[in-house]
Amino acid sequence: MVAAAPTSVLPTDTSTGPRHGEPEPLLRRIADHLGTLTGGAGWVVRVDEAARSWAVAVGDGSVPGEAIARLLTTGEPVVDGSVLAVPVRRGPRVVGACVASAGHAAGFSDADVHLAELFADYAALALADSGVLAGRTLEQAVRQELDWVEAHAPTRADLVTVGAGSIPEGLGDEVFRMTQEALLNAAVHADAQCVRVGVVHGPGTLTVLVEDDGRGFDTAASAPLAVATAGARLGLRAMAARARRLDGELEIDSAPGRGTRLRLTIPCTSAPPPVPGRTRTGVLVAAVRPVVRAGVVRMLQLGAPDLGMVSEVSGADDLAATCRLLGPDVLVVEHDLLGDDLVGMLERLAAQPDPPAVVLLADDCPDERLRVAVAAGVKGCVGPDADRLVAVVAAAGRGETLLADDQLERLAAPTRSAHAITPREREVRGLVARGLTDRQIARALAISAKTVEKHVGSLLRKTGTRNRTMLAQLG
Repeated sequence: MVAAAPTSVLPTDTSTGPRHGEPEPLLRRIADHLGTLTGGAGWVVRVDEAARSWAVAVGDGSVPGEAIARLLTTGEPVVDGSVLAVPVRRGPRVVGACVASAGHAAGFSDADVHLAELFADYAALALADSGVLAGRTLEQAVRQELDWVEAHAPTRADLVTVGAGSIPEGLGDEVFRMTQEALLNAAVHADAQCVRVGVVHGPGTLTVLVEDDGRGFDTAASAPLAVATAGARLGLRAMAARARRLDGELEIDSAPGRGTRLRLTIPCTSAPPPVPGRTRTGVLVAAVRPVVRAGVVRMLQLGAPDLGMVSEVSGADDLAATCRLLGPDVLVVEHDLLGDDLVGMLERLAAQPDPPAVVLLADDCPDERLRVAVAAGVKGCVGPDADRLVAVVAAAGRGETLLADDQLERLAAPTRSAHAITPREREVRGLVARGLTDRQIARALAISAKTVEKHVGSLLRKTGTRNRTMLAQLG
C-alpha cells in the first residue's frame, strides 16, 4: 500500500524543477535510487500490457529486455541473476516496471525485491496512463486517479466539477500531470485521510483545487515551497515550474496539523507553444537488395502516411555516418546486412548525439541474436508483414519496444544450456562483461590465461554467442 512506504527511502534532489524535455522528477529519483541500492543501474519502464510493448521512461543504457519480456508473460517479479524487474500495477493492469541490475555477484535478496516493490508503488501514480489524458477528459482522468488513490491508500477521494469548457490541446496533459503530483503528495507524503479535488472552468481560465486533511507544513518557516519531505518539496517545485511555463499561478495554503490546500490557475484561451522539432517520424531503410528496400518503403507509405521516408541505403559500411548525417528517428535495417557486427554497429549507433530507434528486418531472428539485439536496445524484429511492420516502426518512433508474442516467449525462456555453466564460468563471464582481457581475468582469479581462454570458449558454445562482445552483452 502506498501510504505504508517510508518517505525516507526517496533521495533528496536539490534541483529547482524539470527543464523542458526532462523525465518526470519522481521517476528519475526512483531510477537513481534503485541503482544506488543495488550498486548497479536502475530504470523505470512504461508498459503497454495490451500491445505487449515497453519503453524506457527513465534510465541510462540498454534496459534488460529479457527480464521485461518475462514480466510481461507472467505478471510477476523477475529475479534473473544480476537483474531484478518488478511490475508497476494500476489496479489489475501492469503499466510499467521497476528494473535494476546488481553491481555485485551476490544478486538480489528478498529484501531487495521488497524495496523494489515499494518503489513500484511510488511509480504507479506518476507512470499510469503515461501521465497524459490519452483521449479522456480532464475530469475522467482525475476521477480515475482518485479511484486508484482510494484503492491503494486509506484515503477517501472526492471530485467536484464546476462549469464546462474546452481545454486547448496539450494544456490538459500539463494540468493532469500537475494534478497527479498533487495527489501523490497528499496520498504518500501527507498521510491524508481525505482528499478533495475541484475542477473549475471559468471565463478564459481553468482552476484546479486539491485539498487534503494531512499533516500539513509551515509555509512561513522557510521558502514558500519548503516542506518537511524532500520528495514532496521536489514535486511542488516541479508543479511551480510547469505553472510558470504556462503563465499560470500556483498558490499553497498549509499549516502543521491542518492539511494543505493547493490552487492552480491556468489561462486557457490559447494552446501552449508547440514543441520544437520534426513533426513527422523520419525513417531510414537499410537493406542490400533494392526490391526489399522498395517493398519496405511502399508498405510504410501505405500503412502509415504520417511517417516520412528519409532515405535508403544498401550497405553497412557507412550506416552510422549516414544516420549521423540524415538524423532519422527510426532505422529499419535488414538483419543479415549487419552480419557478425550486430553489437558493434548498435553500439556505434547508440553513441551518436541523437541515436535512431533501430528495428531489425528479418523473417526469423535466432534466439541468441534476438537476446543480444534487445539487450542492445533494438525496438523490434519483424518480417515482411505489412501490418506488423507498420505497428513496430510506429512504436519505435514513439520510443517503444514492440515484440511479437512468440518473441516475448523466447526472451522469457531460460537461456539455452544455462544450467551447464559452472560457477567458475560465471565468474569469468562477469569479468568479460566488465571488459577485462584474458590476462587480467587470469590475475584476478589466480589461474592461467590458457585456462581463461578455455572457459571463454566454453561459454561461447553454451550461450550460442559468436564473440566476446556478444558474451559481454549477455553477462
